[in-house]
Amino acid sequence: MPQSARPGTPRTILIVAGALGGLAIAIYNYVTPLTGVNGTYGAALAIFGCAMLILGAFVVQLTPPGALRGSFRFLIGLGAVLTALAGYFLHEWWLIVAMAITLLGLAFDIAQSRTTRKGALA
Repeated sequence: MPQSARPGTPRTILIVAGALGGLAIAIYNYVTPLTGVNGTYGAALAIFGCAMLILGAFVVQLTPPGALRGSFRFLIGLGAVLTALAGYFLHEWWLIVAMAITLLGLAFDIAQSRTTRKGALA
């Protein structure tokens, strides 16, 4: 079985780390008074987006290679970009950094699966 199809490989660790960091930042900004965004719908949406990114990373980790994994990768990328955009509108720069880490992890995941697939074909 190729490495990219085996559960338990650390392909998505950066995606989860970035999304967990973003979730912690978004929760902190939502509940802390005087952050400027406490209790707003935008901060709640950032919390939801980060939680869905974590869930999506686990789905990508557990699905076999194919169209479903590709679809979830696309959704993770879209979610990270839109959550970073929400961070921009909320003036939460650390949330943007966390989403950049998530996108870096997504790029690493895609690159690792392509090299594994090339190695399996050779």
